Amino acid sequence: MTETADQLLSHVSPVCQWIPPDPSTRFPEDVREWDGFFRDVRLASIQYPLPGGQFPVFPTNAQSLEVEEDAKTSFYNNVLWPVETLLKTQGAIFRERGPKLLCFPDYVLCINTTLSKMPVVMKSQHNLNLCGHTLWQIYQRADRDQITDPNFKFKEKILSHVFGEMACNGLHYGILSNYSDTYFLKREEASPTILYVTRIVQPNDNNPTLRECVYYISQLAINDNAGNTLNHPPNDSDDESDDYNAYISRISRRKKQSSKKIGSSKSSEKVVASSSKGITKIDEYIDSGTFGKVFSGYYHGQAVAWKTCDGYKEKEAKKMLRVEMNVYSILKECQGNIIPQLLYGGYIYCGYLYVLALQLIEDAHPIDPANLTVEDKKTIMKQLKTIHSYGVLHNDISQGNILLESKSHRFFFIDFGLSELVGTKSKKLYKEKKILKRLLQI
Repeated sequence: MTETADQLLSHVSPVCQWIPPDPSTRFPEDVREWDGFFRDVRLASIQYPLPGGQFPVFPTNAQSLEVEEDAKTSFYNNVLWPVETLLKTQGAIFRERGPKLLCFPDYVLCINTTLSKMPVVMKSQHNLNLCGHTLWQIYQRADRDQITDPNFKFKEKILSHVFGEMACNGLHYGILSNYSDTYFLKREEASPTILYVTRIVQPNDNNPTLRECVYYISQLAINDNAGNTLNHPPNDSDDESDDYNAYISRISRRKKQSSKKIGSSKSSEKVVASSSKGITKIDEYIDSGTFGKVFSGYYHGQAVAWKTCDGYKEKEAKKMLRVEMNVYSILKECQGNIIPQLLYGGYIYCGYLYVLALQLIEDAHPIDPANLTVEDKKTIMKQLKTIHSYGVLHNDISQGNILLESKSHRFFFIDFGLSELVGTKSKKLYKEKKILKRLLQI
């Protein structure tokens, strides 16, 4: 019986699962007021004078926006675009996608279209409306319990999201806005896990205006050098290993002690990254796809390829990575041989990113059927047969999803995000076999 991605996710035992963050572990660790921001904006006309003295646009349109996409459009048209017309002389623009960024912000201030300098994150009043309270008081829970205003809206993960976009990329400045209320953010290298936030700036404020504040922080970002990323992601627990083999060993021991099936969705087994080891690193951008972005890096000292997606925004990409993680669980015996080894799967940075840490296939490249020998083609067909013997349909057979490791001359199937569990007698397996034969020109 064929199982869809949703069905596969419902019961297959995952390699790793996320433990909700311990209340004592927060990301950022603390939120404080950015003292002196507005004074500096007023003084900035000397250091960063506005060309011609004015923004060459119509007045800002202030309105209450409940839909996030409306807030995003209005903020760009009325605030970012007017500022951008002045920043273009410095080669800076606001883009909707940040190239090579370990995140998925709504806008990114970039220099020369490629160098990302500052994320801009948009929300709606439906999920961000502090009703006059400050972000640092709310985050510290100073008076959250006493707030009775029904219009008050705040989700702690919003700050985790925007802070993650800054910290994970070594950036020091950011903007958070629902268009009606805008906050300017700073992260210092001396205290990299603390977020500094301004008081609210609204569209019709004067001395300074909203646009002047955006122009000022943009200048800070443009003239800033990226700092250190948080190389070791803050994780959700320290008391259990996240090593794949350790996970399987614990599962095996538990099977002997209990008749409960591994595949039960109610399994309490949790695997998370251990902060005691402290050598996890996400490094250089490699590629991107429908599943998110791929970066090189290290996981507990081993070179890996990090497949990443924004845990808050890229829901379809996260679903594909979860499917792939579970397929790797089914194909455990194939790992390191005909598919890469999976070392970790789950959330990092307190839920900001959803990732897979996969064995990095050194000096690998997609196969070229014209350069394959008869034996090579037989080997690849045999590998697919092995995958099919577990009832797994790859469902995305292509040259790019079969890699050749030049040094060892080994082949690896990759990218199982579209896979299905179909059973060993499904006709889909036969059709996929024919697809591979055509690809290999057999």
